[in-house]
Amino acid sequence: MLHSSEKKRKKVATSTPTLTPHLHYNKDLEKAVLGACLLERATFSRIYKLVEAEHFYDTHHQLIYSCLQEMFEQSIPIDLINAVDYIIRHKSITDFAGESVAYFLTRLTNGVSSSAHLEYHCHILQELFVERELIKLTHGGFTAEGSTTDRLGVLQEKLSALKQRSDGDGITDMTTLIVNLYQHQDKMQMSGGIGIKTGFYGLDKQNGGLQSGNLIILAARPSIGKSAFVGKLALNMAIQGTPVSVISLEMNNNEIAARLAALDTDVDFNSIYRGLYKDEHDRKRMYDILNTRTANYPIYISDKTSMDVHEIRAKAEKMKRNYGIKCLIIDYLQLIEAPYYANRNRENAVAELSRKCKIMAKEMDIPVIVLCQLNREVTKRTGKNRYPQLSDLRESGSLEQDADIVMFLHRDWMMGYQSNEDGNSTEFEADLIIRKWRNGNSNFIIKLDFDPRKMKFTERKGEIFRIAATTPINSFTSNTSHYTDEEAPF
Repeated sequence: MLHSSEKKRKKVATSTPTLTPHLHYNKDLEKAVLGACLLERATFSRIYKLVEAEHFYDTHHQLIYSCLQEMFEQSIPIDLINAVDYIIRHKSITDFAGESVAYFLTRLTNGVSSSAHLEYHCHILQELFVERELIKLTHGGFTAEGSTTDRLGVLQEKLSALKQRSDGDGITDMTTLIVNLYQHQDKMQMSGGIGIKTGFYGLDKQNGGLQSGNLIILAARPSIGKSAFVGKLALNMAIQGTPVSVISLEMNNNEIAARLAALDTDVDFNSIYRGLYKDEHDRKRMYDILNTRTANYPIYISDKTSMDVHEIRAKAEKMKRNYGIKCLIIDYLQLIEAPYYANRNRENAVAELSRKCKIMAKEMDIPVIVLCQLNREVTKRTGKNRYPQLSDLRESGSLEQDADIVMFLHRDWMMGYQSNEDGNSTEFEADLIIRKWRNGNSNFIIKLDFDPRKMKFTERKGEIFRIAATTPINSFTSNTSHYTDEEAPF
């Protein structure tokens, strides 16, 4: 009689599929690849980094490829004689499976007629390797320590690595590049040179909106209104029919829904969030607007806390697959969980998060907007030096390096300046400061109006202030952009 645990192990073992030749591995193809490298002088350079030793199924073939790679990196000419000499003298190996090294390597060359299709052969080896790795991951071969979340993160990394390995060598010739450029130009011409419209004139007309693959950092001190601003961005995109996702690690779904409803209906946030309507008629009117208009916007929300960047990416990929999202908003960076490693400080952890967010934007081919905190140094500067700089980004200089766009949200009222240069109150004023915009204009300010009751930012009709690239943002120049009410989106 078998115990239940033994029965379970036996069941798992029998459920693992047997590897089949040509379906999961192809030794003849491996021999052809290695044999071609031994016969023709410049052949190995064609497959260097296109395949790795682990892509070979046969352990002897793995060792031989590793030796050829070492020879290539040491500038040792690769041929049959030199390979035999290197393996015997440097690796102290005299035989493979009972056959001499010279005889085994010579047999590899017997089946080679040409290296014309060598790259495609390597592509097949890659696919077979990925097939074997998937079997390991899905049939009990995956093991990891830690919590379920940690193990899912490791699994996500392994799957992502497999995807990258199956994408080829990443080399594109100029003909393909130019064709892709023509397609991009046609797409831009149809949209008037604008990618994803934000609804803010200064961002859309000056810099062409948001582009796929961009990492956008929006930073500010606490309580300035970062979440409110990206809520307005999300609503503007959704109104134009652009599906957008908001992953909030700070607010719950009810708060986010109330904010979006307040923006869309132009009603005070507290009235909607707390249900403080004037009367039943007012309640019915609001319900009609929310049901017929706001509820139909393509905005998809996740309010799950304690998420790491791998979970965020998995969730974003699922929403892109199911709902076709074209923009991702993460609120906010410092709340993303980073795995703990010994001897690693917070700056290193934030740098890793920044890099992975950039990779996520590029590989998913959508703009990713990440909210971020500023350090306290900005609060110590007074007068005309009070505006945020790139160096004020909290905890890591990698943020300004990895980001394609860096914007700061600033409100004088929250920084202790209750009146502006004209003597007017700053309570309802705000500044959107564009500090970095790769492939676009930077170092300019978009003047905003802010309604704290509705948590609503709108672009002020009038001027966009420009500043010199090497001049601190306190020095406004007379070079301003004027636009009419018809040009402005609000």
